[in-house]
Amino acid sequence: MAGKSSKKQAQSNLLVLRNLYFATIPIVLLASTRQWISNGDFINWIKFLILQLPLLGCIYVLDSSGRPKYDSKNNLVREGLDLSQSGGLTEYMFDIIYLSFFGNLGHILFNTKKFWYSLILVPSYAIWKVYGLIPSLPTAKSRDGNRQSPKPAQSKRQTKLAKRQDKAQVKYR
Repeated sequence: MAGKSSKKQAQSNLLVLRNLYFATIPIVLLASTRQWISNGDFINWIKFLILQLPLLGCIYVLDSSGRPKYDSKNNLVREGLDLSQSGGLTEYMFDIIYLSFFGNLGHILFNTKKFWYSLILVPSYAIWKVYGLIPSLPTAKSRDGNRQSPKPAQSKRQTKLAKRQDKAQVKYR
């Protein structure tokens, strides 16, 4: 029973990676065939390969971080990062992969690389997310140690106690 959740996660990761490769390999092969048929210029091949770099980079990172590791006795050593999680960098990498699929399918069907302009959405989305974080960043006023922050309002009881402490007290013997 011990380690059942890590085994489930390892199986889930293997399924996600298998589906990813089943989708990626035919699309990239069809796109490269279309590239070979349409125009075999060296410059166009370089452009095609450069446009494949985000796809290949994301697949490499997802595979290296999400693939489970087994020892020689087929025991699970490390289950890998959860590839089916929502949010985080894995979801963004899958978005980049889907945009690359869109560019490849546009190249296959219409023989144009204009669908690859959709990858411009990635840095623009990152800039938009960083811009949204700016109000939550510490400002120069809060970093400056010399400035006093305003004291919170005191209750009536606290103000009475402060007045009593400020009065000169006489000690009797």
